[in-house]
Amino acid sequence: MFPRFLTSIVSWRSVAILALIASLLQITNIVLSWQLKQRHMLYSSEAAAVQEASSQPGSRRQHPSAARHRDFHLGPKVSDDHQAILSRIAHWSVLDSSGEFRVSVGVLQGVAGSMEWVEQGEARHHGITLVTQCSLARLHRLPPLTVHWQGPVSIAVFVLSGEVQAAVQTFHLLRKCYPGVKENVTFSLVFPLNSPTSPHIIPTADTTPCHKIFSAMHQDNYSFNGVQYPNNLLRNVARKATSTSYMMVVDIDMTPNSGLHQSFVSFAKKNGLFGKQSSEEKTVWVLPAYEVKEDAGIPETKQQLLDMRENGLARPFYQELCLKCQKFTDYPAWEKKKTGGTGVMTIYEVLWQDPWEPFYIASTKIPLYDERFRQYGFNRISQVCELHVAGFRFLVLDSAFVIHEGFKTVDSFHSTKDAEQEKNRILFRQFKAELKIKYPESSRRCY
Repeated sequence: MFPRFLTSIVSWRSVAILALIASLLQITNIVLSWQLKQRHMLYSSEAAAVQEASSQPGSRRQHPSAARHRDFHLGPKVSDDHQAILSRIAHWSVLDSSGEFRVSVGVLQGVAGSMEWVEQGEARHHGITLVTQCSLARLHRLPPLTVHWQGPVSIAVFVLSGEVQAAVQTFHLLRKCYPGVKENVTFSLVFPLNSPTSPHIIPTADTTPCHKIFSAMHQDNYSFNGVQYPNNLLRNVARKATSTSYMMVVDIDMTPNSGLHQSFVSFAKKNGLFGKQSSEEKTVWVLPAYEVKEDAGIPETKQQLLDMRENGLARPFYQELCLKCQKFTDYPAWEKKKTGGTGVMTIYEVLWQDPWEPFYIASTKIPLYDERFRQYGFNRISQVCELHVAGFRFLVLDSAFVIHEGFKTVDSFHSTKDAEQEKNRILFRQFKAELKIKYPESSRRCY
């Protein structure tokens, strides 16, 4: 046992050490607070300087800080609404299954969707949602997409950790500037748990004119400072934010023909699809995919598409890159079918064959996308392959299609595409083997 005087000395030293630590922590807190204040003052002054310079007629002089922020807009103001959304994301976002990404489902919901849910209850399920995903730099494609679709849209947006605030303000600006976005679009967010140093993005100012929301945004495809783009995670997150019984999953750069939303709703009602248990529906409705020349415009009808095809302005999607990936849609048969009426109808069935990866409309209860697939290659076909093994039918719709603006060419891809595809090819082989275990009673295979 320690003598009493030694115990007193030890106690005195412990108290002294704790007091010293507390003092150091207090000093550290003061320093950090000062640094944050200085940083805020710096950003505010830079933003004011850039806005003042840009407001002067004929001024081309760029503020020194503008070069550092040239890819994104300046604007330090964060409204109360924005702050509430950011707080919700901070407190309610969850980790994905890999533990690498934080997920915030439905951070902003379309006004029409929210009202219909309250007023109509289960009737809201009797519809179809366009499900899509993109990065912040590709979000400029959303407004025209909502115009063509004219119905519910659920989009999952991928950002780096330092871009969350900018994303939220961009969402609000889009809702302010585009009635279709405010009415119909539900936004979700996915961002890395621990992302490397990201481009410093200061949120877009609330006063930014609508035509300048995306005027300076630029980002190379699949380039996120070493973070792999989680395509399939984003698709699943956007799916979770839907409230309808059917969905059409497309990439942000694929545009459906005008009127497709209402046409399929009418088709579904006529064929009693909304009365079925969607979990029991084992049919997907295929939409032939085409690509059109840049600036050629989006065809409104099948006849317009066929006219563009005849004039060399349109061709089957991926014709130059991977024709076998789409050819089983049977484009000649679809193009020969004369259109009848204004609605959609099924005209033939296709048995899935490798490596067909069609775009389609399906129940929101179909198997999820495998989230291990990231970056380029095999992310969509893996899910289509599972549908085949699980016993789904593929029925091709007439008078319905999706369009990619611009011809896809070999030189239009990012430099790491081939390496990413080869990596995912190995994963796809493993995935196909796993399907045999998951569906032991199925005689179908992915080859």
